[in-house]
Amino acid sequence: MKIYNGFKDKRIRPKPRSIAIGIFDGVHRGHQRILSRALKDARRLHAELMVITFEPHPNTVLRPEMKQPILMSLSHRLRFFEKLGIREVLVIRFDKKFSKISHRFFLDELLYKKLGMKSLSVGADFRFGFRGLGNARFLSKESKRLSFGLSLASSLKVHGGVVSSTRIRRLIEKGDLKRAERMLGRPVSVYGTVVRGRARGRTIGFPTANLNPHHETLPPNGVYAARGFLDQTKLKGVIHIGKRPTFHDRQKSLEVHFFNFHKNIYGLEVELFFIARLRAIKKFKSREALAAAIQKDARKALKIL
Repeated sequence: MKIYNGFKDKRIRPKPRSIAIGIFDGVHRGHQRILSRALKDARRLHAELMVITFEPHPNTVLRPEMKQPILMSLSHRLRFFEKLGIREVLVIRFDKKFSKISHRFFLDELLYKKLGMKSLSVGADFRFGFRGLGNARFLSKESKRLSFGLSLASSLKVHGGVVSSTRIRRLIEKGDLKRAERMLGRPVSVYGTVVRGRARGRTIGFPTANLNPHHETLPPNGVYAARGFLDQTKLKGVIHIGKRPTFHDRQKSLEVHFFNFHKNIYGLEVELFFIARLRAIKKFKSREALAAAIQKDARKALKIL
């Protein structure tokens, strides 16, 4: 998958493209519908499919007081784009300078001339350009003038609820992983870098990988059965999120013990899928009692997985 760093990336050449634009935070079922339509257009037009996304979230620049939380990091989004078979992604570094580009310049000079856009797929509520003057009505009019195909995807509902990144994030934060999973179209996951911890798990026979999740949305503290992916390697394990009261450790961490896996993976990227919650965090009287509890968690997890 080719990743372009903004419109000034010298590798970009104009060619027939079907383009999908959005933040795509979570790459949920609503986003997947937009991407699917763009892919169909690409095949029909014999064009290249390109996804355009933004980093950071525009609200962090336009409304910094909101302190915009995110479902998944850019690297996690890119991972899902690649899984979906997308071959080109243009990442726009969103800043105040970019926010002042006019909607007409963005459409005419960047999308149409610079990229060679033949079709465009966005959400029906998509807005772009200075002060958000580019909208569905503008695009409908301009698509006729410039002769490009336009797909405006309306909001998707699942079990009566509108699918949105904000709604999914709230479901994850309160621990309703099943409803979040239905909106995502897959189990809730987190992606991050394996970092060095205090190696306490190793002392009780359960070595763990500590994960830096890049500020992604996490479920409530607890112990979970999980599936893991290290590149193409599929793993099974148990996740612990929270403090470690048995060791009097007040610092929250996310760590995973993988079954039958003993490789050094410090510095590598791992994706973890939360399959089921096993129990809450608990303080045990001794290391032996903790080890026995983890063994019990492992048996439960293996049965579920």
